[in-house]
Amino acid sequence: MRFKGAAIAVAAVAMLLAGCTQQVSGVASPVPGQGPVTPVVDPCTLLDAQQLAGLGYKPKGKLVKARKEQRAPAMCLWTGTDTEHTVIMSVGWSVDLSLDDYLQGAIKKADPVQLGGFAWTRYAAFMGGSCDLYTTLSPKSFAFVSVSYPDDAQACERSKKVVPQVAAHLPGGQPAPSITPSTPPEGTAPTGPLASVNPCQLLKPEQAEQLKMVAKGELDSSKVISPNVTYCLWKDTDGDGGQKPFEVWVGPDVPLKRWPGMDVAPTEQIDANGRKWSLFPNFNDSGGVICAAGLAVSDTASIQIVSGQLADPAKACDVIKAGIPLVSGNLPG
Repeated sequence: MRFKGAAIAVAAVAMLLAGCTQQVSGVASPVPGQGPVTPVVDPCTLLDAQQLAGLGYKPKGKLVKARKEQRAPAMCLWTGTDTEHTVIMSVGWSVDLSLDDYLQGAIKKADPVQLGGFAWTRYAAFMGGSCDLYTTLSPKSFAFVSVSYPDDAQACERSKKVVPQVAAHLPGGQPAPSITPSTPPEGTAPTGPLASVNPCQLLKPEQAEQLKMVAKGELDSSKVISPNVTYCLWKDTDGDGGQKPFEVWVGPDVPLKRWPGMDVAPTEQIDANGRKWSLFPNFNDSGGVICAAGLAVSDTASIQIVSGQLADPAKACDVIKAGIPLVSGNLPG
């Protein structure tokens, strides 16, 4: 049944997408006396490495083989490279099962849309938080694209972006539109207004002491969001239970909303040295003890400041607000 097949797919996701087992695509020849042979298809071949990079997914997929007795088609699952949310994409391809037999009366949630040479229809998902689009290829063949994402509208936008890329590899599909990686590959030198900015130079020693932090910050890097992100941490001076350290993060190729916790509307805008900072109390759902501020230097480059107060959440943003004009004043013009 469809529900059972979907449950198995979800279990496959939990296997951390170990990799895609290769199969040979094509039409198998029948053996005399044994009747027709079902073609073997590999949905992991419906997206190539360049397409996956452009769509924002890791290159290794997890193949889930077709299970005829459970009315489940072959599918491939990929995880997204987006660190703000857990994103799972699955692509299915059936060659011996009709779409009606698979869906078994699932509710249609939207009218068909024409993408990649096929009509794709959204049906209700077995698991919440995903947008599932299906197309019929023949009376006994169909394909689907599903993307899970916390926001329903964005889930569908992501699914619709994937569909033309998948359709190009399906029989009768149109050529895929060009697509470029959403993040630069590791080793690519950053460019733009923050390309050469050292975050430890954005707070002078006397300014750090003014914020009751140690005078010298510690420079480090993080590849979680982008290979080019660097940050500087100034340790607090009141022990482990009160004020949090003061951190300045520089993303020369990171739009403001790509920072974890900054994809929501800020609660306050703070002007400092002609720059407009966005304030995010309760940063990353910390229970109110962590506060952050972000500055969009350009459409593709930004800075975030993170600190907090463990003993008194009401003061979580105090050091951030005091530090914003200092950091802003040290930025290059």
